[in-house]
Amino acid sequence: MAPAAFVDNQQCLACHAEQTGQWQGSHHAKAMAPANALTVLGRFDGTEFKHQGITSRFFQRDGKYLVRTDGADGRLVDFEVAYTFGVAPLQQYLIELPGGWLQPLQIAWDSERLRWFHLLPEEKAPPGDVLHWTGRY
Repeated sequence: MAPAAFVDNQQCLACHAEQTGQWQGSHHAKAMAPANALTVLGRFDGTEFKHQGITSRFFQRDGKYLVRTDGADGRLVDFEVAYTFGVAPLQQYLIELPGGWLQPLQIAWDSERLRWFHLLPEEKAPPGDVLHWTGRY
């Protein structure tokens, strides 16, 4: 018996038409998508967001969505957004870190108030800490 493997949802759609119709109109269908002009809701126009002494900047370059923020070593680095996560009331952005690991920023886009905000506004986890956005928790 072959080990379990990922099955793309396109393989399921033809046999499950009713469920497909219900799913396609839901937030679940939009839960995680590659970052592009159709999926990114946040302002990536050079907008800056400040939290606990760190200024993060959201911008675009060559059709890619990027955020300049503090990395695991504390230095400001440009990170490419790989995926969007969620739609409303907020959208998070997943960054692919070394090793293929996807990590969400702790800064999210409020798709109702149209603003950036920090998910843990009182948290000040320094780089290298497990609670820093690049940490394992």
